[in-house]
Amino acid sequence: MITISNIINKIESNSITADLKDNAAVLIPIIYVNNQLHLLFEVRSSTLKWQPGDICFPGGKMEWIDNSPIDTAIRETSEELGIAENTIKIYGQLPSFLSNIGLKIYPVVGELASLELNINKNEVSNTFSVPIEWFIKNKPIETIIEVAHKPTDNFPFHLIPNYTKIWQKRSQHNIYVYHYENYVIWGLTAQIIRLFLKTIS
Repeated sequence: MITISNIINKIESNSITADLKDNAAVLIPIIYVNNQLHLLFEVRSSTLKWQPGDICFPGGKMEWIDNSPIDTAIRETSEELGIAENTIKIYGQLPSFLSNIGLKIYPVVGELASLELNINKNEVSNTFSVPIEWFIKNKPIETIIEVAHKPTDNFPFHLIPNYTKIWQKRSQHNIYVYHYENYVIWGLTAQIIRLFLKTIS
């Protein structure tokens, strides 16, 4: 069974700094539920313009008041979950990576000492947790998203006659999907889960 000691031993030496530009940090929040380690997730508010209703970890873009990704992760978690910053115990950072939308993501691992949440309903509709052991025992569905482009109707084809009018594949990205009870966890969050599991295994 995975323990906090196992996790700390794998990640405690990882301390990463970052510039503000195009960088974001997320907290992978560990909680205890019935003496078992869980990861806590947010369901994004349905009123948000970007990915409403999706499942995510607390986090966001780095701001000028943040000295490090850890500062960002703590600040965003406190704002979104309505908990005091001093109730978030940080264990370390995972390797950073570039997301599909061009943001460099810095995952931070920490434990929430308090589960008395006062969630910010403007950003979060509700929360739920999943045992870490469940992720270890259940592999995600693996699929691919292709990113493509095509010119609009007013493209000057008479000047560039050899340019195609149809969609052209630009890139493709591996996508992972976890299906836990009534929740579907995918995209960036699933990618971070896989990185976390790889790091602690």
